[in-house]
Amino acid sequence: MSENNYDKIIDIVSKILLVDKEELTEEISRKDYEAWDSMTHLVIISELEQNFDIILSDDDIIAMNTISDIKTILAKYEVSF
Repeated sequence: MSENNYDKIIDIVSKILLVDKEELTEEISRKDYEAWDSMTHLVIISELEQNFDIILSDDDIIAMNTISDIKTILAKYEVSF
């Protein structure tokens, strides 16, 4: 069974934040996790760009504050969910 794109996002964020996948919902935000600081955010961005073969704009990078934001922004780059 192939992994869907939402699961890829959850895998990336959980791996980088070192949290269980079950803890992550679409409404989890950067302010909910102290570990999701600016450097960690850049690591998440890098992983998203590599996994989805895209280059995110600066505005999109800044706008990514929740899992839901990540989904919405990736959809602009024709990533389907």
